[in-house]
Amino acid sequence: MKRWFSKRRYAKNVSIGRYSQVSKDTVIGDHTYIGRHCSIGKTHIGRYVSIANNVSIGNGEHSLQRISTNSVFYEDAYAELTQGDCIIEADAWIAVDAIIRRGVTIGIGAVVGANSFVNSDVPAFAIVVGSPARIIGYRFDEQKRAAILASLWWDQEPDDAKETIDALERAHP
Repeated sequence: MKRWFSKRRYAKNVSIGRYSQVSKDTVIGDHTYIGRHCSIGKTHIGRYVSIANNVSIGNGEHSLQRISTNSVFYEDAYAELTQGDCIIEADAWIAVDAIIRRGVTIGIGAVVGANSFVNSDVPAFAIVVGSPARIIGYRFDEQKRAAILASLWWDQEPDDAKETIDALERAHP
């Protein structure tokens, strides 16, 4: 299966807003926008992703099963605090002030509403809001979602992707 994210840390046409912190082990796909004041830790971010201002993704979490939660007692604090892959798949939109916990996957084309706290995986094209975030709907019906997923338009460069998207929109108004 083809992976949707680049093996390079930063791909082409990536914009990272002022005062945002992105960990050195985060991988960002082509044509992705990250707003201002974001904090992103150890995350794979797909292509054509839009992340608004003040978003926190995959930041460290302390184990509640340990006697002490203080990281001074961890052998490798960073490794312990960042267990569990955090994945933001292609064309996802994460709105302002959202928090996404470690280990969560946000599916292709999913939308995370403003001020939402996401503590479980979000399916492709789902719209989630709230704290904790809950699915309130899907952007498209099942047939259109299947057609979009089959197209793999996010693997294309912008000009080709636009043609594919236009064809999908004509076929599935």
